Amino acid sequence: MMAVEFGDADILKEKILGIVSKCVRCRFCFSQCPVYEVSDKWVVQGASGITQSLYYGIKLNKIDEILRDILMRCTTCRSCEILCERIMAAVSLVDAIRMGRALLFEEGINPIREQQKALESLQVFGNPYGMPTSKRTAWAEGRGLKKLADPTDNISTLYYVGCTPSYDSRVQAVAGSIATVLQKGDISFGILENEKCSGDPALVMGELGLFQMLAEQNLNQFKHMNIQTIIATSPHDLNCFLKYYPQGIKTIELKHYTEFFADLVEQKRVPIRKVSKKRVTYHDPCYLGKHNQIYEAPRKILEAIPGIELVEMERNRQNSLCCGGGGGRMWADFEEKEHLAEIRVLEALETGAEVLATACPFCLINFEDAVKVLDKEDTIMVKDIAEILLEAMHS
Repeated sequence: MMAVEFGDADILKEKILGIVSKCVRCRFCFSQCPVYEVSDKWVVQGASGITQSLYYGIKLNKIDEILRDILMRCTTCRSCEILCERIMAAVSLVDAIRMGRALLFEEGINPIREQQKALESLQVFGNPYGMPTSKRTAWAEGRGLKKLADPTDNISTLYYVGCTPSYDSRVQAVAGSIATVLQKGDISFGILENEKCSGDPALVMGELGLFQMLAEQNLNQFKHMNIQTIIATSPHDLNCFLKYYPQGIKTIELKHYTEFFADLVEQKRVPIRKVSKKRVTYHDPCYLGKHNQIYEAPRKILEAIPGIELVEMERNRQNSLCCGGGGGRMWADFEEKEHLAEIRVLEALETGAEVLATACPFCLINFEDAVKVLDKEDTIMVKDIAEILLEAMHS
């Protein structure tokens, strides 16, 4: 974890200026920025424009609500950074934006109302939804899952469920599918009796103090339980563990469930049967693909299922279009010409796919909402990779 950024506005400003000053203002990144794609095409709505706003906000001492609203529009998808790595100076624009959000907190600028409510819930309840902790494992009742509460449980593989799969009624089905596949693969694993949020919402919205507290509590619990492997539902939680937790987490093997399942499939540890012929297209979640380069594992799972024809959208892998849910935007509503999730569903429909598959809770929620808004529920279904795999195992 970058502790140097915590609680020091002057150091944050210095680091931000050091990053943004490398930008040559070519604006090529605008061509890949999802926020710019659905905006009024103002400069401050494109990737380098957002960071230039931050640069001048610091230089002119204008750290205020206007700057906050500019920074919070960013989905933190990394499309700008990937393009900059290819053609320019590899400017870490997303890092600058993340630090800029932390700077807002240090300067006493309150978050957007909906985001502030989520952060308050996170501090009180250990999740951003304001749900009671006693209900966190309710989805697991009757599934025969081991709930880990003591090191004597002697189970070293943890399925880290996450907040959205624990509480959202639609994504609970994904958690159930992941758990069932693990059981059928004869994996000895458990879930935490007292699981807490990874802290990712606090991290991406700039509340580094809250993030640090949750990270330390979680790491202490992982160590106390002698956890050796963590399997995560959400790419956002995985990214948080991999890149921003204290160094002690490096002794734990961290995997997204698609990576773990791809290995099970390759080793033939799960029985896959032929399913009815279906055309499926896969959406790369930003925090799985662009942030952590996990592109092939989900595709290997789909390609291993007889009857499934995998077709690619024109924008895929590093060029995939963001669903719009990253960077804390699941807890904020911005006025935009089009919703990114709706654009993405239309791109999926262009392939002739009957199923739009993904591997991220936020993507799943956003795409299902988009399908309803577009009135395409009879044309295309949205499913998680885990659900598709489990169906193939039951066929």
